Amino acid sequence: MTMRIVLCGAVFCLGAFAQAQTAAPDKTTGSANREKQTTSTAAVTVTGCVDEQDGHYVLRDIQSSKLVSLQASGTDNDSSFAKFVGHQVQANGTGSSTSVKVTQIHQVADMCPVGN
Repeated sequence: MTMRIVLCGAVFCLGAFAQAQTAAPDKTTGSANREKQTTSTAAVTVTGCVDEQDGHYVLRDIQSSKLVSLQASGTDNDSSFAKFVGHQVQANGTGSSTSVKVTQIHQVADMCPVGN
């Protein structure tokens, strides 16, 4: 029963993530608006497996199989991700498809799926 709830939650989150990725970008004009657009970041939720590579923590997105760099926010440091290495997590924060400044992270499975 618990596994069904976790799977349903994961499917729901992945659906919301997929919809957020397909949203049309804002059309802006003027240099000030372009600068604001390039420096702003979007809310991101990504689910995948945490690993450490070259002293940095990354997450392999289970949807796209791409690596996403994890960055701690606030007073946390990157070592706060160490306890999640080898586990499947859901990370929320701001960023892009390649880097997320994590504001919240929680484990969704003890182990990563085979092939991730």
